[in-house]
Amino acid sequence: MFPSRSKGLNGDLRCVAGSPLNKAETLLEIKHAEDEIRRMKEGAEQERDRIVRDARREALELQERTRREAEERAAAVLKRAEDAIAVEREAILAKGRREAETLKAAGMANVDRAVAVVLTKFQGALDA
Repeated sequence: MFPSRSKGLNGDLRCVAGSPLNKAETLLEIKHAEDEIRRMKEGAEQERDRIVRDARREALELQERTRREAEERAAAVLKRAEDAIAVEREAILAKGRREAETLKAAGMANVDRAVAVVLTKFQGALDA
């Protein structure tokens, strides 16, 4: 008189419910299932940690790339502004040089008249 057999969770044959062997097998199967679940949880946690690390690394790389691009754009804007200032400065200096030449020419004309006036007065003083 053998106890009847049935298939367990893992497909192995086991004794009918109520027998001590059946309880031991069931407990063993539960323990194996718990171990498998624990391994799956550990794997999921490791995967989660890897994903978080990758996301942080990608965020830092994106932040660095964005900072570099902003610095490059700022440098380009600054360069354009400096070039525009240099052009404007040169235009102002050229205008100042032209005005200085005009004043110099007018001053030379006044010097010639002043020399003539001084000579006339000196000549008048000598004649007197």
